[in-house]
Amino acid sequence: MLFLLGVAASLALLAAALLTSDAFAPGDITASYQVQGDSIVLLEGEPEAWHTEAWERWIELVPSSARWRVGRFDAISGTSEGQVEPVSDSLQVWSLRIAELDDDVRDIALIHELGHLVSLGPTEVVAATDPSVEENCLTYFSVEGCAIPGRVFEQFVSTFWDVEGGWGGTDEEADERYRQNPDSFVTAYAATNPGEDLAETFVFFVYRLRPTGTTIADEKIALLWQFPELVELRQWLRRGLIGS
Repeated sequence: MLFLLGVAASLALLAAALLTSDAFAPGDITASYQVQGDSIVLLEGEPEAWHTEAWERWIELVPSSARWRVGRFDAISGTSEGQVEPVSDSLQVWSLRIAELDDDVRDIALIHELGHLVSLGPTEVVAATDPSVEENCLTYFSVEGCAIPGRVFEQFVSTFWDVEGGWGGTDEEADERYRQNPDSFVTAYAATNPGEDLAETFVFFVYRLRPTGTTIADEKIALLWQFPELVELRQWLRRGLIGS
């Protein structure tokens, strides 16, 4: 019960933080580190104690099988809590960026960014290495590439988003989308675009029990339960959250 109460408080903190942030504002990188195994080595910037603490928490929470593609770690400031960005055209290597946050919010931000990594890697999308990838894409095309049929990202988008009808990515359009369909999204920020919707849904998938409700938001969480590799990852993450 204490864990569930803590989860509720953490998710409330996340919702409040996202409502006051600019969804598309890039973070200002204050320090960059090269990832070497489970360690980080400073490349540039001024190191601070919280950088190491955030990285060590990432190592503690996430199994090596799910964090292998993070090759760079950046500390950021500004309105963004966290970001991921590919640093290779093949989507094999990514940068994980995190801001200085309270422990509970930091955990949520890390899991949100992990949601991006597990849904935008090379097993999920064909990397947009040249214009033909977008031209020949028959599923959903994001800036990273074309969603692979049958995988998590493609199933999520094709089930819950009318991409052909246009989804619009401005703050105003996202706010209106949430106001019209509040039961379709786990948070207001999830209405930003399909990628953020999946990452936010992944947070709720990890923190909450298997849904029994019938809202679209519940159905989105339930969809993730159909992938055994995500269920296994969820179990690992929850061990780290409960033990913290």
